[in-house]
Amino acid sequence: MNFAFLPGKLLISMIARHKGEKFVTVTKAAGARGGTIAFGRAVADNVILQKLSLADVQQDIVFTLMRDEAPVIVDAVCEAYHEKSGKLTGIALLLDVSGMLVRHTPTPAIEPEPGVRREKMDSGYTLLTVIVNNGYADDVMAQARKAGARGGTILTGRGTASEKDLTFFGLTLVPEKEVLLIVAEKDHVNPILEAIHTIPTLAEPGGGIVYTMDVERFILLGK
Repeated sequence: MNFAFLPGKLLISMIARHKGEKFVTVTKAAGARGGTIAFGRAVADNVILQKLSLADVQQDIVFTLMRDEAPVIVDAVCEAYHEKSGKLTGIALLLDVSGMLVRHTPTPAIEPEPGVRREKMDSGYTLLTVIVNNGYADDVMAQARKAGARGGTILTGRGTASEKDLTFFGLTLVPEKEVLLIVAEKDHVNPILEAIHTIPTLAEPGGGIVYTMDVERFILLGK
């Protein structure tokens, strides 16, 4: 079996709960080989909704890895979730992947198909990912909101680091983790990072990890 480490694209789609399977059906019909669905909750930036305890909306988070078929899949998603199709269903983010491990049949050369977009785009948005111990994501989101973040999505997970890994990464042995995804305009990124850096749990060694990625394309799913 032959493998290759090739560049690709990652589509992260945050949509209403129980809509993930339908979304994957759309992407597979356009050429995607599958997708991974995670469960999270969106934290809305609306004071009234927060007071009514309606600010947390359950979501399906769909991760779709793509190669040359990326433009076709993205176009299919935009067509299926066009603003005329109804109310806002969610958002999708297109990110560049420098390398992904794929199975392939050896060929003399792998040439891009005609019309396939290879150059990186710039949407003006950045994806901030914050991984913290369970129970702290809401605190991070509250602080980020003060610096201009409009909302975020929280996923739950668990750490898998060993004792040896912990000494390298500086993490604590807390199995339950929360992953906070924040999409922000680029000029808000530094203020948000400075704001969340002041949170006590992130100031402690092993309190969390924060990293950012440029968003190539920001897509509204629906109206």
